[in-house]
Amino acid sequence: MKRNSFALVLGLLFCLLLPNSVHTCVGRLLIVAVSNSTDQVIMGQMLSVLINERTGTTVNIVETGNLDTCHKAVLEGKADIYINYIGVGRARTGMSDKVHDPQEVYTLVRQGYMEKFGMVWLKPFGFGGPLTSEENFERGRPTLAAPVATKDVLRRFPVLDRLINKLGGRIDNNTMDELKKDTESQDIKEAVKGFLKTNKLI
Repeated sequence: MKRNSFALVLGLLFCLLLPNSVHTCVGRLLIVAVSNSTDQVIMGQMLSVLINERTGTTVNIVETGNLDTCHKAVLEGKADIYINYIGVGRARTGMSDKVHDPQEVYTLVRQGYMEKFGMVWLKPFGFGGPLTSEENFERGRPTLAAPVATKDVLRRFPVLDRLINKLGGRIDNNTMDELKKDTESQDIKEAVKGFLKTNKLI
């Protein structure tokens, strides 16, 4: 009896450790809202492939046109995830321009969105997004891009935050430039899949 129980436990552990065995979301649907910029479209596909390959969840990508409509779609439950920029978040939360430390700004934006919108900022990808304020324009500082979801979405998909956070810090400006170049000669989905495979994320 003990031997059978031990074998069962080992079997369960083996299944849990398999890269593509996180099937808690199989048969479910996630919607990623993106604007029409190239980096948004690429990262929308990146999230789609990563989530689908690792969990079996179907991921639809919806191009809404701009960040405001992406934000509104997630806030109203018409989409589940979108990609925002810390500078945009800073402006939306009315944060003081006197805070300059990037990590502190991210922390304050994260807190502000949680309190004001019930939204969770996950780890920044690593590349800089558009210049989003006069301060950034003057200093030539793009602001980091990061995925954003609601608390409700992360409750419904309990592995989602840990999975998406695996992309945190992996896609710097050079990597994004390479991905953009790759998409000139191949399908975006294939380009991001190649990146994910190379980095052993799928």
